[in-house]
Amino acid sequence: MLLNKIIGYAVIALLSLSFMTTDAQASSVRPVHIPIITNGKALQADVPPIMVQNRILVPFRAIAQSTGANVHWDATTRRVIVQKNKKTIILQVQSRATTINGQSVTLDVPPIIYKGHTFVPVRFVSEALDANVQWTGQEVRISWNALQRSTFSVYVNQTKIESHAMTDGVYTYIPLKQLLTAIDVNIDWIETNETMTVRLSHGQMMITAGKREVIVDNHEMITPLAPIRVNDEWYVSASWVMTVFGAQMTRNGNNDLFFSIPRTTFRSPLLPVNETAITVPQHVTTPSMADGRRLLISDNPEVLTAATVPLGQATLALDDVQGSFQAMDHRVFGWHVNNLGTRGTVAMIIDNRSANDIIVTNIKGTYRTSPNSWGHYDVGLPLAEAILHQSLATAQAVKVKAGTSAVIQAFDVSNNQLLGFLYDFTVQQESGIANYRIRTVVTNAAANFSTISPTLAPIDSYATHPRGVWKGTTLEATLPTYTIDGEPVAYSISNGKTDHLLSVANALSHPSETVHNPGHYGLTYRLSLPIQNETGEIKTIRLRFSGRGGAYCGAVKINGVVYLIPPLQPITQSAYIDYTVFSNQDVLSLELMHAGGAALPLGVEVSTVK
Repeated sequence: MLLNKIIGYAVIALLSLSFMTTDAQASSVRPVHIPIITNGKALQADVPPIMVQNRILVPFRAIAQSTGANVHWDATTRRVIVQKNKKTIILQVQSRATTINGQSVTLDVPPIIYKGHTFVPVRFVSEALDANVQWTGQEVRISWNALQRSTFSVYVNQTKIESHAMTDGVYTYIPLKQLLTAIDVNIDWIETNETMTVRLSHGQMMITAGKREVIVDNHEMITPLAPIRVNDEWYVSASWVMTVFGAQMTRNGNNDLFFSIPRTTFRSPLLPVNETAITVPQHVTTPSMADGRRLLISDNPEVLTAATVPLGQATLALDDVQGSFQAMDHRVFGWHVNNLGTRGTVAMIIDNRSANDIIVTNIKGTYRTSPNSWGHYDVGLPLAEAILHQSLATAQAVKVKAGTSAVIQAFDVSNNQLLGFLYDFTVQQESGIANYRIRTVVTNAAANFSTISPTLAPIDSYATHPRGVWKGTTLEATLPTYTIDGEPVAYSISNGKTDHLLSVANALSHPSETVHNPGHYGLTYRLSLPIQNETGEIKTIRLRFSGRGGAYCGAVKINGVVYLIPPLQPITQSAYIDYTVFSNQDVLSLELMHAGGAALPLGVEVSTVK
């Protein structure tokens, strides 16, 4: 086990280097001023560490002195001999062959002599001597004391972690497998010497020992500290748990740790997924808008930063409404990531610029926040499910006096959190000419929303997420009749070509303030699929759903029953469901909503199950 562990560390070592002797080779060596902290103290050395090919090496004498090890340089054989805690490591300059207590280990790269000093890979030497090495993004931290048991207990969602948390004297580390089991009873994982791929009920992630990068549903996120692997157990820091899962952490009087990690639960089943491609889809050519509800999309700038919101507050989207009517239906869809560096508030407000009072009625909607890496499961899918289930929460009516502003809904968003929301409401006015403004705004401080300037935040042209106002929130189309036992046929839904009705040209907002919405975010899409069964037998058809332009997820209602389409890789993956046809003729009614974070178009295939 020890040999396998050390070989694994050597293979993945970020901090090793090839032997160099010529001037041309030496010219690729670059001194670096990266602090190396050993047991809380800065490493003192006559020469700085060096970097070659993104690998850091240190002069062996300095690193050895910091460990308390005995070090010997054999000039005749050009070997570095390090001894500590009954362990002897022999590193051979110009050779990848290394021995640890007489056992042979092959390094991926050998040590190097540079400007009269022998440099060795800091991570390999450190971990071979049972040290903990962490790269924080600014410095290398080496702890020469092994992880020790903590004296306090750890709870996750009120479940006590039976294995002890560990500490290196500075940071607290939680046993990852027990943490995951407390979060999700359906958890499983696949391990190698260096990585662990974790599959949860909702989502997948991959972690690597010694690396701060975590891949969550194919999205990379950077954690404060890297995971540590000790024998067969993985440990992650408390800050890692909070970053990856958006956990809230508290302590009691006994110094026990309590993590609250809410995980999404769905009312609807997730469709099964397999690695099957669908038939090349045809474009839907007959869509039409079925309603006149005004749709305001607030998704650009999607990421709220000091650059996109330089004053710390701004109007993000705006619907300017004027006309002679008594009632107008509205929908507001928002999708923003708070990277302002502090807690922020996003709100929907209404500015009444008329001479008459107005009232906002029939308010119903939903919102979700989550770490951005889990946005599909924690935000996008729940919003889509709530719309198709018609389970939006209701809110009290809001009366707005003439010449004043009022908040329709407001949402607190922690830093580094994603916010998604969708709200429907009706604005009513008894008489006169309507003149009001619906806005989404953001502020990083406790502010009077009505004082935030109505001037729109600049469009983020590098991330062309949609923004603007369109008329209609429901698209409808009838597909050609499918005949049982016919060849599979597929259709491209929301393809941005034949059915792209949410263009800049079709927007109600000003062209300079509008970014098209080819993803049809905030809309539902209703399909009618006639089926002809001339066999005289009971038959089964299969519907497959597949992303055609990028990762896709969403919700679909089939003859009144809602199902969820989990995140799919484009082209290669599809989710499916079977439907039994009993009569000579049938009509399938499908209603789709694309979850935020999905990419369109969506391919829908129908075939007969043989």
